[in-house]
Amino acid sequence: MADGKVTTSLLRSITFSLVASLQLMAQASTARADHASCMEKAKSYFSEIGQLLSKEKNWIMPFVELNERYSPLEDCDTDLLLQEATQWRYIQPIIYNPHAKAYLVRFWSDDVTVEFAYDSRKKKSRAHSAGWVNK
Repeated sequence: MADGKVTTSLLRSITFSLVASLQLMAQASTARADHASCMEKAKSYFSEIGQLLSKEKNWIMPFVELNERYSPLEDCDTDLLLQEATQWRYIQPIIYNPHAKAYLVRFWSDDVTVEFAYDSRKKKSRAHSAGWVNK
């Protein structure tokens, strides 16, 4: 009788462990997919920023609309996002705020600046903005 209870208990433990492992694997797969989609979105965003900065000098609305389309960037690996940003022509030095654990990412031409903050704790961008460069 005791052997039956031990066997049943052991089977329940193994089943529970197996189910828990499968759930963790599914979550990890989802996280990788979110990271990959975020990075693709970021690459497109940075590319479009570069295209606009190279040609648009008199109208701010294309930049505002661009920010609306791409905001927020969520679930990116912070290091890879920042590395990707530095590959683009109009990038400025990235500023880090250690208290907020956030990075300020800025692109600008002679006429327009586009920027956003990326919160490394929440893995989400915020405060996307576009404006004229003060001359």
